[in-house]
Amino acid sequence: MFDNLIDLLLNFINDIGYLGIYLYMSIVGSFIPLPSQIVLIPAGYLASKGDMNFFAIWIAATLGSTTGATINYFLANKLLRNIMKNQKELILKTEKFFEKHAKISLFLAPLTIGAGQYISIPAGLGKTPLSIFLPITFAGNMIFNFLMILIGYAFNPDEANQKAIYVTIALLAFVVISATIYILREIKS
Repeated sequence: MFDNLIDLLLNFINDIGYLGIYLYMSIVGSFIPLPSQIVLIPAGYLASKGDMNFFAIWIAATLGSTTGATINYFLANKLLRNIMKNQKELILKTEKFFEKHAKISLFLAPLTIGAGQYISIPAGLGKTPLSIFLPITFAGNMIFNFLMILIGYAFNPDEANQKAIYVTIALLAFVVISATIYILREIKS
């Protein structure tokens, strides 16, 4: 039964293709709580077998999750600010927080399962400039999506695909070290 479920999921991912991955990840990037792993890990496995292109999955997923985050950003910036206009103190606190911590918050949130899709709401409410929001959100999503796709890629037992595990570990170590250095620099300044 479990094998049938996996086959069904793999066939579904293969059928929806890159546009389907983009649309699904747009929903994931918005405020609708769907797990990206349901699509990215099987897509990575399909890429390891040559049924899909790793790079195309990665780009479709990253553009999709960034699109969803941008939708959240604008909804919060326009709609939520109007709804919350009587809560000026909360809006001011949010603006001050994002003036100081926007870059690290936007970068690390996509790497935190469950937080990535929601960070764009306070970023929009806090009026984080799009020149900061878009590239940092894109970069954080790009790293997270790469890792999820690579995990699926590593499920293929071929020896060449096992190297993906080492790349994943190296990339994760790079992200952790880079984030730690950035946080320490922010604390000192």
